[in-house]
Amino acid sequence: MGARWWSAPGMAALLALSACSGVPGGAPPPTTAAPQVRLLATVYASPTPGAEAQRATQIAARPTLDARQPTPVPSATVYVGVFLGAEQADGGVPVVDAARYQGTLAALGPTLGAPAPGAACAVPIDPVFGAAWTANSLAQTTLRCPLEPVRSDVGTTQVFERGAMYFLPGGEIWAIVAGGSAGGPYWYVRQAPADPGGGAPPPEGLRVPSLGFGAVWRGVAGVQQALGYARTDESSASITRQRFEGGTLLLDSSAGQVFVLVGPIEGGTAYGPY
Repeated sequence: MGARWWSAPGMAALLALSACSGVPGGAPPPTTAAPQVRLLATVYASPTPGAEAQRATQIAARPTLDARQPTPVPSATVYVGVFLGAEQADGGVPVVDAARYQGTLAALGPTLGAPAPGAACAVPIDPVFGAAWTANSLAQTTLRCPLEPVRSDVGTTQVFERGAMYFLPGGEIWAIVAGGSAGGPYWYVRQAPADPGGGAPPPEGLRVPSLGFGAVWRGVAGVQQALGYARTDESSASITRQRFEGGTLLLDSSAGQVFVLVGPIEGGTAYGPY
């Protein structure tokens, strides 16, 4: 008979072998493949790059230039010099108010750009006398430099037909003929002389001076004829003067007039009033 029968013990051994293999049908377990390691290529960097490498680095690092031009910002215009006034509406030259710059104009002397009178003197000319008198270049040149600072006193004055007289509390008296730019005589006395008295009565509306003025008017030769009769009574006045090498500047602050007295203190030529 062709069939083969297994005994019971043999069949049990075969079943036990199949269970231990873990694979149905008794197939051998699969073999686990070992992991493969991938190697990365290593790039060698030279510690000192060559000239070509440095050039390539410079080109790559060059910044992109902005081709747009910056917008100019207008700035304030700087004016050199002194701004004297606003431009006229019609486009003409600036309008200058001379009164606002009287001090500046006075310092410039008789002509713009010329040295101020007395600029090189040890004692300066006091600005209280203003600049009008400096228009008389002859008087200015003859006066030369001041000898002392300015002095002021409260005295008296009297106006005459052709001039004025001034008196100081110390007794000094000036008799000045107002000759303008052409000049006229002046006299000076430290004390009034004895009054000789006499004389003709004055014309209507005029006066004969008295006290010290009267004594000088009658007692000093030439004064009466040069001044004429008095037009006003004697009145108080603030009198400022400064002595120079060649004369004296005298300011009557009450009347706002300046006399330039050129010559020795006793007498000479008077210019003004300015």
